[in-house]
Amino acid sequence: MKIKRYEGRSKKEVLEKIREELGSEALILSERIIQPKGIFKLFQKSGIEVTVTLDDMSRPRNNFNNQLEEKMSKFEDQHKAKEVEMEKQSETIKNLENKLDNLENLIKTMTDKIVSKVKDDDTKKYKNNILQLFYDNLMKNEVDKHLAEEILKDLDDIDEKNNVNDLVRIVYNRIIEFLGKPEEIKIDKEEGKPKVVAFIGPTGVGKTTTIAKVIAKFILDNKKSVGLITADTYRIAAVEQLKTYAEILGASIEVIYSPDELAPKIESYKEKELIFLDTAGRSHKNEEQFKELQDLLRRLDKKEVFLVLSLATKYRDTLDIINKYAEIVEDYKIIFTKMDETLGLGNILNVKMHTKKPLSYITFGQDVPDDIELMNTEKIAKLLLGSYEK
Repeated sequence: MKIKRYEGRSKKEVLEKIREELGSEALILSERIIQPKGIFKLFQKSGIEVTVTLDDMSRPRNNFNNQLEEKMSKFEDQHKAKEVEMEKQSETIKNLENKLDNLENLIKTMTDKIVSKVKDDDTKKYKNNILQLFYDNLMKNEVDKHLAEEILKDLDDIDEKNNVNDLVRIVYNRIIEFLGKPEEIKIDKEEGKPKVVAFIGPTGVGKTTTIAKVIAKFILDNKKSVGLITADTYRIAAVEQLKTYAEILGASIEVIYSPDELAPKIESYKEKELIFLDTAGRSHKNEEQFKELQDLLRRLDKKEVFLVLSLATKYRDTLDIINKYAEIVEDYKIIFTKMDETLGLGNILNVKMHTKKPLSYITFGQDVPDDIELMNTEKIAKLLLGSYEK
């Protein structure tokens, strides 16, 4: 590991030195203010010292850019073909048919499992075999026990032989009702001011990649004019990664080093329809970092905030994260990432019931811009109840 120290009059100046000498893979370890010395110190300004390290495991950028450009080209071709196909069909009829097929498949799957599964009576929580199967599957998905019981309450006396379809339908619809209708990013530019969409969340949840996927959706799918501002100057590689995405997508990008720079950057984007703000990942145990984030968010008048959470994080830790972010922002929507990295989806239901906040997008891989969609509550309900189809 290579460690170096750089000094300058401002953080911006030091970061430019680091980027020029070490490239975009440098990681900031620490920074401190340098106070002037000597008899003339009263007439001199303080400086800044930044300590960085260079990770030897960095990947060649050119290969990354080539792969990303190929994916973007492939996505655009697929997108055009999809538009042609969608114009030939009635969306309303198709959606209705899909819902009926989903429900029929779920009923068939549950019925087949009930027939094939035998359990001892003294280990069962419910005398109704269908409810017991549902309960077992909710527990396997790490749904909170009390929430699972709430979903299944008052159903144990229903005759499972004569009312299997009704029973499956009731539980299925209850979960969908609990999850609520997911909300995507709204475009409501008024009085010449663009909407600012801020992404917040802890470190390691894939926030930067998620932002790139969302930006691609609005540029390629919706043909919107987009500006990007990043305040994540703690990770030089993250800034360079966003710059690469922005360059390929044709989006503008600006970097800010303090909350005071936010308003001028937003003003420079006044002709845009949407402005996406990437914030630095914050540990929910670091009070000082949270004060910086709170100061940044307070400077936004017209904003929509998305809290990015990983499904691979344990529920107990997720609750700690949510409770900490709730101290600095009250109105937010939830994006879940890393659906492909966990077998249990119960946190989706648990977090929804704990926060009462709208769900939004979900990601399930690293590919930009493919691996993201508005959360499909019908599919999530099926998976929670024991359907294993992808």
